[in-house]
Amino acid sequence: MAVNRIRYRDGKKICIPVKNRTEYMALRDTAFNKQCAEKARRGETFITKSGEQKSYKTLLEQFNYSCYPNEDGTLKGTTKPADSVGMDIDFDEADRKNIPEVIERIQSKKDELGLLMLERSATKGLHVVFRRRPELDQEGNLRWASEVLGVPFDEAAKDITRVFFTPTSADILYIDEKLFERRPAPIYTLERKAQTEAPQREDVSKERTLVSQADKGMMAAFDLCVRHAGLDPAHMDVWGEHNWHTNLMAVLSAGLTKLMPREQLMAVVAEKLPNYSQTEDCTKLIDYFYDNYQAGKGFMSAALREINAKAQEMASGKEQQDEEELDTEGYNPPEPPKRLTRLHKLLIGNFDERYKAMILLASIPELAAHASHYMGEYINGNVVGAQDFVAVIGSSGSGKGNATALHNLMVENTLRASDFKEFEKVKANLEEREKKANAKERPPKYHPKLRLFETTSSSSILELQTNLGNNGMLLGHFSEADGFGVGGGSSQKMLSLLFRKGWSGEVHTQFYLSDASCNSMVRMRLAVLVCGTVNSIVGGILSGKNTENGMMQRFIPVVMPRKKRTFRPPVGNRLSDAEKEELQQMLVRLYTQDLALAENTITLELPQTRKVIEKWYDDLEERYNNGELTEAEADLSARVGEHMMRAAIPLVALEGKESKELLEFVRWVGDIAFYNLCWIFGHCVQKNIEEAREMMGNHQDLRKTAEPILMKLPTVFTFQQMCDARREAGQSENCRMLLSRYVMDGKLKRLERGVYQKINK
Repeated sequence: MAVNRIRYRDGKKICIPVKNRTEYMALRDTAFNKQCAEKARRGETFITKSGEQKSYKTLLEQFNYSCYPNEDGTLKGTTKPADSVGMDIDFDEADRKNIPEVIERIQSKKDELGLLMLERSATKGLHVVFRRRPELDQEGNLRWASEVLGVPFDEAAKDITRVFFTPTSADILYIDEKLFERRPAPIYTLERKAQTEAPQREDVSKERTLVSQADKGMMAAFDLCVRHAGLDPAHMDVWGEHNWHTNLMAVLSAGLTKLMPREQLMAVVAEKLPNYSQTEDCTKLIDYFYDNYQAGKGFMSAALREINAKAQEMASGKEQQDEEELDTEGYNPPEPPKRLTRLHKLLIGNFDERYKAMILLASIPELAAHASHYMGEYINGNVVGAQDFVAVIGSSGSGKGNATALHNLMVENTLRASDFKEFEKVKANLEEREKKANAKERPPKYHPKLRLFETTSSSSILELQTNLGNNGMLLGHFSEADGFGVGGGSSQKMLSLLFRKGWSGEVHTQFYLSDASCNSMVRMRLAVLVCGTVNSIVGGILSGKNTENGMMQRFIPVVMPRKKRTFRPPVGNRLSDAEKEELQQMLVRLYTQDLALAENTITLELPQTRKVIEKWYDDLEERYNNGELTEAEADLSARVGEHMMRAAIPLVALEGKESKELLEFVRWVGDIAFYNLCWIFGHCVQKNIEEAREMMGNHQDLRKTAEPILMKLPTVFTFQQMCDARREAGQSENCRMLLSRYVMDGKLKRLERGVYQKINK
């Protein structure tokens, strides 16, 4: 049997299985459905935005009882009949007096018919659901039932994809609990292979037996990891919502493989995910985590220890107190390249080896501010600057403070020295203005050209950027992320706008009426290095509460893993005096070159860097097409290539060439930036994608503005006829993209240039 609720997603009907009677009744008895059912019975109509008059019946909940959906959950075109059949019986006005007699006849033959559900429709008839006779096709089943009951069925409703507009539970005359029993449905796989039966692996029964060995603690551990991943244990394996791969990957990423051996996890998954556990993809995914993420080895993070302890306590009926700490279990980012540029070797030489990756990444915005006038042509043809953002994330004592030491080391003789000179000019100007306070020609106030900022006041940033000039770049350093943002509401939105424009190098226009304030049209160029805890960065400046979600993709997140707690501060690998001098000379040389360009810019030739970026995206596309990436992970890759380009620009400006070491570094920047973005933000982005699809589906379900116009046109029509119809309805005549989408969706067939034919669904 099959009870499928019909919803719209991306303009297509999607089947969402209804699991039990309680859920089924609740859907029918919502306030909206009750209101529409009552208006439909009274014959009331409403006017759509396109001017079409429709019955309130069309707004009722829709269900299908005759089929299983396609592999992607869609309804249209499916060829998979269910064990039940939905039948529509309409009555003419003259025959409606016979409805009570027909109801009595149907109920008297419920055993012969295999009756599963009988209800009054919203307007003029009955809906019947009965057991399918497998030797007959859909129409054959309907004709057989029609002969048994002695009533004609609706000839327009003989496809297995037929949906029924459904009133409230009060309209149900008979229902059998067996209506909600589902046989194993065709399994959806990442390869999108069409299957007519659920593939059963030989070892499924073995795994079902093993589940008896999985005690309550392991079952509880699975559910706790599910919740830790932001998911609902009750909706992990719903047929029709094919996000199984993503769901299980999120749970495994939480560290579940460290809590039980492979065979035991297979048994738990077979119980918790009965549909997905039967697929080859499920086995491959579990094997991948055990083979690549050192399952069962190493120290468990505090979060995973807490899950393990709480699972055991739940099994024994006790509770465990929470303990919060940065969870880096299962965190295995790409290792930095073994061969490094001379500058990079000198930069990491003054720090402990464990901070190597963090120092290399934290140096990117620092170097960008030393090469503000150098540009590079990105793979899409746009010319981009070196400005970049890096966020160092770690708990107390994790070593993130070394990023501040790196900042001080790199700006001491360059940006900070320049700012000190500017402050001296401010001081001299102030003294002169005080001396001539009453003079007729008082010296104007001097606005310093500062390069460093540690405040996120929007007016301060604009003031600094205005005085710096269009091609200058500000470097922001925040040793604690708590000071990164101030205020709330509109203030935070303003800061979000500033930082997004600062990353993109866009023009920002700001006008104030006060002479004392900043009136400016500024090309924002910001480089940012910020350090902080998980709460302050992931839960603060990069969360959806304070900024747009796109903000997170403009940062390279750097995670400070701590597999083992150490108490003695690490001793740096000190550079010799000669090496320190060499490092400072390289930074000063880059900064001096940059200053010499004044208001001009230089676009560097970076053909090898572009090839590395193009190859990186090609490899990613191959992984996506092979089903190895979720949609969220694919979305998070959008700006990674720019991070790679921006990291290369200062190094090429300094070295004058694209060395092998530089290209290896560029590739690594892409790998680790993408890994960290997915590891930290993948779950929330995927959730946003699903919510957006659901929202769009609801939107399309209730607002059909273009399709009614399409329905009014003849079977074969021209482009001009479509334009004329839309103009008469008060809509835009620009409908080429709309027609192309209809062709792609299978609603239209393009016969020739400007001529289309409607395709009956």
